[in-house]
Formats: sequence, structure tokens, C-alpha cells
Amino acid sequence: MIQALKPKKAILMLIMFTMLLALFAAGGVQRASGAAAQFKLKALFNIDAESGTYEGDAAHSFTFDVDLKDGLQTVDIPVSVLKTLVDGKLGSIAIVPAEAAMDEEGEIVNGWPESKDALYVDQMSVGGMKLFTNEAQRPFQFLNFANEDDPYYTYTINGIITKKCGVSDSKCIAYSVAGSAGASWMVFNDPIDLAGMTDKDKLKFQIDLSSVNYDNWVPAASKKQPSVNEAPPATVEIGPGKTYENINDFAWETLKAGDVVYIYYRPEPYREKIGIFAEGTKEQPIIIHGVPGPGGELPKIDGSGAVTRALNPIPNANRSLVRIGKDSKKAAYVTFENFEVLNAHASKKYVNASGAGASYAVNAAGIWIDNGDHVTLRNNTIHDNGNGIFGTSSMYVWEGALIDYTSKDLLIQGNSIYGNGNIGRMFEHNSYIAAIGTVYENNHYGDLLAGSQGYGLKDRGAGTVVRYNWIEGGRRQIALDDAEDTPRIVFDKAYNSSFVYGNLLIEHDHLFDTWGDDEIINFGGDNVTVPDRHGTLNFWNNTVVTYRQQRVYGQDGVPGLKDPGRTERTVLFYAPGKHVDARGNVFHHAGANPAPLVITDDDGTIELRNNWFSEGYYYDFNEPDRVPAKNMGTLTGVDPGFVDVTLGVQNYKLKADSALIDAGAGLNGSLGELLQKQYVLHQQSEKRPDQGKPDIGAFEYVKK
Repeated sequence: MIQALKPKKAILMLIMFTMLLALFAAGGVQRASGAAAQFKLKALFNIDAESGTYEGDAAHSFTFDVDLKDGLQTVDIPVSVLKTLVDGKLGSIAIVPAEAAMDEEGEIVNGWPESKDALYVDQMSVGGMKLFTNEAQRPFQFLNFANEDDPYYTYTINGIITKKCGVSDSKCIAYSVAGSAGASWMVFNDPIDLAGMTDKDKLKFQIDLSSVNYDNWVPAASKKQPSVNEAPPATVEIGPGKTYENINDFAWETLKAGDVVYIYYRPEPYREKIGIFAEGTKEQPIIIHGVPGPGGELPKIDGSGAVTRALNPIPNANRSLVRIGKDSKKAAYVTFENFEVLNAHASKKYVNASGAGASYAVNAAGIWIDNGDHVTLRNNTIHDNGNGIFGTSSMYVWEGALIDYTSKDLLIQGNSIYGNGNIGRMFEHNSYIAAIGTVYENNHYGDLLAGSQGYGLKDRGAGTVVRYNWIEGGRRQIALDDAEDTPRIVFDKAYNSSFVYGNLLIEHDHLFDTWGDDEIINFGGDNVTVPDRHGTLNFWNNTVVTYRQQRVYGQDGVPGLKDPGRTERTVLFYAPGKHVDARGNVFHHAGANPAPLVITDDDGTIELRNNWFSEGYYYDFNEPDRVPAKNMGTLTGVDPGFVDVTLGVQNYKLKADSALIDAGAGLNGSLGELLQKQYVLHQQSEKRPDQGKPDIGAFEYVKK
């Protein structure tokens, strides 16, 4: 969810360490049906919530086999055995890979199978007592014991109740698993006394180490983008000569469904924070509408010296300027439009609740959507913040209470987002969102803050759609990573569906001394404890232009970089073990001595249909004998036929003699309805002209 959560600080490490003390455990009696390939699991009992250790030693855990085929299997543990493993009462259970170990480099081996991404548990009982059934309320909490300084920002829970995974396709317990060794504990609200049970009684449950069955999901059509002057009549007016002169003169804590708040432009910025913690409805949305000045100037919300309304406190005050939703209060059907939002940055100070100056955190956001449902950000200019836009979902325990929410159905439309990030850091981005169903369309992403190593667009969601955007700059232009915020995103039906089409992706001649500095788009994941997106990246009719120039690391005036002697190149897709359907795209390298194009430098499967590449491209720079999974209609050349590719002009529309005209293939079936628009400079889109056979790239040439 935040920059602290990286593979080297895996969220389940403490559980893994304690588990590894019992690598060679053996249990008593077990039964698992089926005869397919076996995988050893181990049940651990009675976690100590303070220390993170469990009761017993290597001899006091129960090991059993499960088939690696899909399907629920029965596991029985006689109470006579269980009594030897726990001290009288059963307080908690965790299920982990039995043979997991840590190698010399600190990596987990023999963890969860890479081919599996879910563990399902159902119909758990002991003796005559039901511990979990489809009918009963669960008498336990899911807990992880993560070795993090601040549990508020850790993915501390892994375990949810999911539909159609149990006996008779009913609800069951679902854990997301990945290549590491950890799993959450089921901690019972009241420990279960085993003293009155007979030796013939059993701890019994159904278990399935399996894969999530994701739907074949297709995004909805593009939504109309209203102009800056389109809004319902105001119910609240803020600005010079209005009912409220300043933003926080209005009682934001009274905001309700149907309110339309107009904030008028004035030459002096509004140096005030905004907290929107209210729920509108589809019929009565809440609209916060900036009214432009006479020259189209947007009202400025400036974080430098910003104050907060005392009666509407904003949690984590050092991390945002505009906060939409919070863990304890959802923001629903909210539109925030037509503002310039700036200076929520560690180099700036705000006024805290005590009236003293305080600095923003390095990951402060201009706009933070937290626990948002149907939230729209439209026609805003967002710059000079840590993160431009930050969107979060969470599942964690805080002071004994379960906090569980997932942001969903976010529309990021028609915004200008640039200049965000921190010098020398790779963890803050122009936008960074973890939600279900985020659509990015018609946005203009510019360069990040000079010296920042962040990405243009980073997303950790499900059902992500990136269409008709201009994304320029950043260490990577797009990163579609795993859902480390909450397993609810992992188990969403659209987690494995990602669509990127009709965009312009433009890479400058950046040179970063950091991993992943030469890639345009990342698809998959970067957290070893969370299942990657394993579906198809649908990458259609994009125009990709790189200005990266050829050089050798450690030479050519750039000494001191990592990997000295490595030849500079531009990698188009970093998608290890994943599948990319690339069709109708143009991939061009520009400049006097451009670095070669490399389609991929990992073991991803790339399918190519009717794409255009600059001459001299490689499928895999390191393995020249590799070829794409499919390669049909590929064109190459020196000049794709853009009007003017020169930096400073950047007109990527097509000339009359372009080789891209009528060279596309279109999309099959219902997918053909998706590519209906093309980007308009800037922050708009228009209907893509229908000229018969489609052209390659983001623009259609109009024959005159």
C-alpha cells in the first residue's frame, strides 16, 4: 500500500521465521482424499499475540498431505492427537507449507506452489462444535503478525469469506497465497476447551489449495467528460463575496447527499485542507466544483501553509491536502473537479491541529482517496506533491478493531498530473491507486519532479482500465502491480483483467541508477507475499515513442552506474511469467542514436498482431533466439509517418503516406466496441473516425 511494503520487508516475515523453527514437523493421523500430486501442509496452533510465536516445538505441529488438483479434500485430526499439541485449549490455527525454508540469500524456498494462488478452508468443526460453516457466524478473527513499525500501513490481514468456494459452491474461508511461506492465523474469540472431548472426537475441515476462478471481464464504454462549466446549481458557494469567504468557513462535517459546493477562483490560493467524508447516492451525488476565473484559471488549493477546519479533522494530516474518505467513514458518489492542487510535499509545511507548523510526509498526496466508492476526479491540475493522486484500500487491526474497506469504481478523467515525486526516491508517483474498477481516461501525465525516480501511473487494483491518456515521463510510464493492500482485491472477479488501449506513452532520455529504469510498462507484481496479476494485459492501439539514446553504462559520460558495460536499451514489456496481447500498436524509437527496442527481457508470453516496430528491434535482447508466442502482421521501418516527432512539437498524428494507415487488425467480437475514441490535446478525447480498416496506433488518419 505504501512505499515501505517491498519484497525485502514481506508482510508475513515474522510468521515465516517462527514457522521455520519447525521445518521437519510430523503429525499424527491424517486423511486427504484423492491421489494426484501431493503437497505437504502443516497446521500450527496457539499463536502468542504478543511475541508472534506459537505453542510447542517441532514435534507439536500437525503435518498432512493435500492433492494439488482443484477440489475440496477432508482433513481429520483426532482430538487425542490435538491434546498433545496444545495445552488444554485451542486458541488459534494457521496452515502453512510444511517444508518451507529460507536459503542463504534470505529467500523462501519450498513455499506455496507458484501455480496456486488461493487456499480455501470450509466446514471446520471440533467434536460437535462448529468452528466455521456456511451458516454460522465465524467465531474468530484473521490475524497476521507483521514485523512492521506501524501496523496501520501494513497488509496485516489475509483471509476473507468468499462466495462459491466451499462445499456446494457456498461461502468459505479464502486465503491469498503466493510463493512465500506465510499464512494468516484464525484466532478464536474464545479459546475452545478440549477437556470435555473424547479421544474419538476430531478437528475436521475441508481444504483446497487451488486457483481463483476469475471472470472474463470487459470494461464499460467511456464516460462523457463534462466541461469545466457543466454542473448542477450550487447549494453552497465559497469565495470572494459569497456566503463563505474561505473553504473552511463552510461546515464540511455537515456535507450530505445532493450537496453541490461551488468554490470560486480568486487570485490568492486557498491555503486550506479539505476533508470529504460523506456519502452521496447515484441519484444525489456530492459535487465539489471549482469555478474557473475569467481566463479559465482554476481555483488553487495550496498545501503550503494550509490549515484544517477544527470541527472536521483529517486523519494522518501530514499525508494529504485533499482527503476523500477515511477508514472509519466511506466517501461515496463524490465528484471533485476543476481545481489546481499543489504543494502537499515534504519540502513544505502546513499548520497542524495545535496551530504549529508541521512538515508533510514524503508520501503526502495532493488528493488521497481512502475508502472511496464511485469517486470521480475530473479536470484537475495536480502538481508538486509527493504523490499526485493516492488511492487506498486496507485490511488491518487497529487497537483491537478490524478495519476492512476496499475503494472501488474510481474515475480519473481529464486531469493534468505532473511534477510530483521526491528527488532520489522511487516510491512516490504521479498517481498511485489500489482499488477495484479504476478507469483512467483523457488524462495528461507529464514529467515527475526532476530527479524523482517514481512512475507515471502505478496501479494495484482489479479491473484496471487505462485508455485515451497521454503519459509522458516517469521511470516507467505504467506499472500494473499486485494488490498488496487487501486480499479483497486479489479475490475480485476482475483481478486478472487489465486493459490499456488508445494511449500515448512517451519516454524521455532519462537515465536512472535503479532497477527497472529502461521499461515502459510493468505487468504482474512486486511483492513476493501477494499473488501477481496472472491474466492477460490487453494492450491495443497505443502509440509508444521513446527518446532514450544508446550508450554503455559506465561510459559515454555516465560513470558510476550499476551494471557497467551494459548496453542501454528500451524494454517495452516487463511481465515475467505473464501474458500480453499486443495488437495495433506502434513502437518507435526517436533521436540521433536511439537505444534499441526490446519487446521483453523476461519469460513472459507476448502475442503480436499488426504492430509496427522501428527497425533493429529485438524480441529478447539477452536471448536472441527467442521468438514471440504469436507474430502476425508485424511491420518494421525507419519512420512510422508521424507529422512531427521532434521533442517540443510531438505531433504523433499520421501523415498521408504513413505506413500505419489501414495496417491495423481491429478487435474481435464485443471487444471491437471498446476502441471508440482517441486522445485530444490535452485532457480530452473525441470519437475515433471510422475510415474502414483501422490504422495502427492511437490516432486514426482522416483521408481528405
